[in-house]
Amino acid sequence: MGCCSSTKKTKGAESNEEDLPDFYGPLENRQCRDIIFLIIFLAFICGIGGVAYFGITQGNPYRLVYGVDSYGNVCNQDNEAIPNVTLSGQNNADKPNVFFFDPQYFTSLLPDNPLPSFTEDDTEIICIEKCPPEEVEVLDYYTTNSINLCLYNTTPYVDNIKLCPATPVSKHVTVFNRCIPESIVNIAKSMTTSFTSVLGNSYLGSNFPEKVVSDLKNTWKEIGYLAAIAVGVSFVIVLLMRFLAAIIVWMIIILVMTFSLAATAYCWYSWYGLRLEFDKLPENQQTEEASHSVFTWLIYAGIASAVTLILSLILLVLRKRISLVVQLYKEAGKAIQCVPCMLFLPIWTLIVMVVFVAGLCVIATFIETSGLPVVKSNGHVEFVMESFWVYLRWYNIFAMLWISSFVAACQDIVIAGSVAKWYFTRDKKKLGCPILKSIKNLIRYHLGSVAFGSFIIALVKLARIILGYIQSKLKNRAGKVVDFILKCLQCCLWCFERFLKYLNRNAYIEIAIYGYNFCEAARKAFLLIVANALRVAAINSIGDFVLFLGKLSTVAVVMVIGNELMQNHSDVNFVWVPISVACAFAFAIAHCFLLVYEITIDTIFLCFCEDCERNDGHSRPYFMSKSLMVYLDKSETDISPKKKNKQTTKL
Repeated sequence: MGCCSSTKKTKGAESNEEDLPDFYGPLENRQCRDIIFLIIFLAFICGIGGVAYFGITQGNPYRLVYGVDSYGNVCNQDNEAIPNVTLSGQNNADKPNVFFFDPQYFTSLLPDNPLPSFTEDDTEIICIEKCPPEEVEVLDYYTTNSINLCLYNTTPYVDNIKLCPATPVSKHVTVFNRCIPESIVNIAKSMTTSFTSVLGNSYLGSNFPEKVVSDLKNTWKEIGYLAAIAVGVSFVIVLLMRFLAAIIVWMIIILVMTFSLAATAYCWYSWYGLRLEFDKLPENQQTEEASHSVFTWLIYAGIASAVTLILSLILLVLRKRISLVVQLYKEAGKAIQCVPCMLFLPIWTLIVMVVFVAGLCVIATFIETSGLPVVKSNGHVEFVMESFWVYLRWYNIFAMLWISSFVAACQDIVIAGSVAKWYFTRDKKKLGCPILKSIKNLIRYHLGSVAFGSFIIALVKLARIILGYIQSKLKNRAGKVVDFILKCLQCCLWCFERFLKYLNRNAYIEIAIYGYNFCEAARKAFLLIVANALRVAAINSIGDFVLFLGKLSTVAVVMVIGNELMQNHSDVNFVWVPISVACAFAFAIAHCFLLVYEITIDTIFLCFCEDCERNDGHSRPYFMSKSLMVYLDKSETDISPKKKNKQTTKL
């Protein structure tokens, strides 16, 4: 039997039940592991409660939602007076909108700002009831609508830019309770004209946000239907992988390649047609817009061609290993059939993660609005965050990273424990409910190990965030060499994070089987991965590729059906808005279902390695199925011909 390379146990290594020759699967007698990290994690959670308390008592999210005027008054609420600030303490309960005296205030946020504007310190900002819907005279607007556009203590109008805005005041658009001049919106609109003209065959108007919200409201039922379709398609793919693994794997590959070829042909056909129409036009009618449209479709055609070529090369290189995934998917399908509750674990994990992250995001809004009012020399008020709150901000960010990693790790170890129990049970009818047993082992023995592993992942993610922050601050300031070095560091950190995630998952599988502490599990997992590098590369490369194709297939089905559903909606301005939202849901749903397969395959592979190491097929029979044993023998012969003379087959 050509089995996985084993690792010799050194003297002094931890003596446990896994050292015994009679091994019957996940250990029953376990010990609590990494207790210190569990205590640290619980203390960290208590710290989040303290952060929430300080944030809620001192923060005010209304500052983000409705904005603040120049004198520390928050719009849409009654305010307390600030010492030494005459215009503070205004009752703005009926004034939800922020108005800027400087009509070009927002141009500072646009790249290559061509328009002059006042400095922020000189700009007067007030709260008003309603943004000017058209060009108005300040005095007439006050007389007609009883809305004062001047400072709170100035009525009805004074020809002083520090007391009243220059009259007439141009038409403004309300965007997130901010009054923005329509001219500024038009500048932003011109920057996205080509994108929206291709997607929606229309241009962004001044009411673009309102149109998007309206499109989502008018199509929320259809989006729900498409999400349900995504669930159905994902479930069908899971079932097909169980009963028709070979057919579904090849069908997915063929469909994706067909779709890629069709998309490439369509892009080139569209470009060719537009090019012919453009060339037929008289020279005086060949507009820049038409030329840009032709060039855009040429870019799309080039990208589609490149993607198709890359997919073809990948399939050509991996053609001998595609069948390797088939048997693993069959085994994974058998495991999921025996423990179907595993399919719903990612959904519960997603719900728990969303709840925790949403709660931490709410805490973040309080932290970001916890600054104390500081009076400037010109009488304006600025809310300045103290250094204490800066530390709390990073604490909260790290909490998001650690908790989300912790929740995902809990899911991995529960699924791994369930699959390992299934693999090492000879009579599957006596399997019972392994998922409950796995959850019990997790809660009782291994929360500390999960906290340890998730802490490492969160630490690397935090390093990437800090490096990204440094990149944004030094962009185009420190020179191209520094920018290049920072990008290389970011790439290295990303690769390191991916490696740690894979190592952690395999470490959790070892924990689920043997009950190791995290360090010992990571060490053994690393040695197994290195000893079986060729097999790991073959399994993960094609396995991940097929899973990704499965997700793309779900998205493609939802996209096609969504396009048909939206054809009858005359009240939809941008069809791509609801379809994009539905496709995002479809990808997330497909990821939840197929993630179970990914973890299950990794677990079965490591269980197979342990099975090979401990059993010989005679005095100690293998736990694996005969089909898996025969197949992996053949696959190893193809991958590593040099080892062919060392292999024996024992059935």
